[in-house]
Amino acid sequence: MDLNLVRLHISLAPQAVQDIMPLLCGKGAGFEEALRSVCCVQNNQSCQICSIACNCVVPSLISRQLSHDPALVRRYQKPGLPFVFYALSDIDYHDGLLGLNLLGSACGHLSLFLKSLNRLTAKEACFRLTAFDYQDVAVQLDQVRPETADNLPVLAAADLLTVYSHRFSCCKKIRLDLVTPLRLIRDGRELNRLDPQHFIRSLLRRISSLAVYYGGGVDQEYFRYLVQSAASVSLVRQLPSKTAGVLQRGITGSYELAGPFEELGPFLTLGEQLHLGKGAAFGMGAFAVEALE
Repeated sequence: MDLNLVRLHISLAPQAVQDIMPLLCGKGAGFEEALRSVCCVQNNQSCQICSIACNCVVPSLISRQLSHDPALVRRYQKPGLPFVFYALSDIDYHDGLLGLNLLGSACGHLSLFLKSLNRLTAKEACFRLTAFDYQDVAVQLDQVRPETADNLPVLAAADLLTVYSHRFSCCKKIRLDLVTPLRLIRDGRELNRLDPQHFIRSLLRRISSLAVYYGGGVDQEYFRYLVQSAASVSLVRQLPSKTAGVLQRGITGSYELAGPFEELGPFLTLGEQLHLGKGAAFGMGAFAVEALE
């Protein structure tokens, strides 16, 4: 599996917090427009009719371009966005810590994301920028010129899976906490309760799709094997939730699951960085996994 990842924490200026809130509850249209306007040199005309769109970074970041390979389109349909915003603390109207994960080709455009946050909030949004390496060690970055930083940790998904695998040795049960509302569709309808097998299959499809569209691809045979393994996963019981009740649509709560997590567990932990379901790039579908045995 070939997909790069940059994990960032952005300390927000207090005056910018209120304008950032929509990025954390599934509403990303404002940010996408800000990113497009930051990059556009054609008077903000539509990317669909732009004569230089093929040489512009915007389509690769927000247009969800379909592959020219019909087989890939049938398998993955429209790709997700190559970034994920999420809250790291109880952001209120006074301060906050914003998480941002960049994926694949987006890893080289950190400065554009910071400029777009400034455009969205009409002010300097970031006053501290921190990245994290494989051991979760914090690395302070220059938020003014992050593109010139020679200490930006770019993580490989394959290496992360190796790191995570030690947590799930002989693991047959996990705790799954749905931190923000999860909105998954099956047979054209939005689910109103957790289906563990559908959850894991959807996550594997999201991981492999992101790797195919924004990275170097995946071993399709191995992912088919993982999808088949998901058929063995079952819900043991619902647990007391660690998260507060949320009024938005979607599934929340905490669950104990049983299954072959020695193999699936590392991919679930990688999925913590990617979220799942509708609005995954903008705060929705966040979850946490813990090995129980």
